[in-house]
Amino acid sequence: MALKSGLLILLGLLWSVRLSAIKAAGLAGIPVHVVVAVAALGIAAFFSMRAASLRDWPPLSREVVVFYALSGTLGFLAPFVLESAVAPNLPVFLFVVIIATMPLVTLLLSILVGSEQLRTLPILAVALGFAGAVAIVWDTTRVGTAEQSSALWVTAAFGVPLLYAINTVFVATRWPASTGPVHVAHAQALIVATAAVLGSVASGLIADWHLVGLDLPAMGLIVVGEGLALLVYLRIAREYGATYVSFANYVSMIFAAILGAVWFDDQLTRLTFGATVLIVAAVALYQRFGQNKQMKCEATAME
Repeated sequence: MALKSGLLILLGLLWSVRLSAIKAAGLAGIPVHVVVAVAALGIAAFFSMRAASLRDWPPLSREVVVFYALSGTLGFLAPFVLESAVAPNLPVFLFVVIIATMPLVTLLLSILVGSEQLRTLPILAVALGFAGAVAIVWDTTRVGTAEQSSALWVTAAFGVPLLYAINTVFVATRWPASTGPVHVAHAQALIVATAAVLGSVASGLIADWHLVGLDLPAMGLIVVGEGLALLVYLRIAREYGATYVSFANYVSMIFAAILGAVWFDDQLTRLTFGATVLIVAAVALYQRFGQNKQMKCEATAME
């Protein structure tokens, strides 16, 4: 249980560090498409050096190549393209709240595919976590009252958490037995890096890559944070299921609020602390459900 909780906390921390580093890179004038492309190359280079030194390359077969391609597309390429198009056309508060629906969508999809059952505790846990996440976003994001968004962009924005949720359920339920988290992370990084380079060359945006030199520390932090987060995410999804790993989305908002206060002088109020309690309670409630389910399975096996 301690390892399970520790991995979720670590993933939430890594995601928040990555987001803060991306924000710092943006303040330095580095476009998001450059951040993603260079980060993907850095992660792919790291895993490739590791594989070369240990002679431990990702296994290749029809099954695993399809898995690599689908998980890389659903979890990285497709949501990034959609997010890049949608984010500039929505208020920050609204967009972040929509992203926070990812655990709700993940639970629903898990129920539909049969990896989760329709039970009160998981639904309550996800709902509590969502309430806490929205409270933190409300407390830490400036809400523009005059901002308006078209129904088209709002609808498109829900595609981002949907893609992430589909990928998480896919990874958790279709993991090939012949591969480990490092293999999958390496293959996904290679896919994303290749697509990013080809896209940058074809669009001419590769000329912006020189801007990376403006903030190398932030870029290095993004590469390290994203690489480690990918490994932890894959391990949790494989061992503990799609819904549980999606709770890291809520946990990351707690750390993001803390890092915002430390790095960017954001103000924290009692609302954020109360929301933190809600999210912690949500994780504990879902873990309790998992324990009860495991105990029932063990009792059934003994009969």
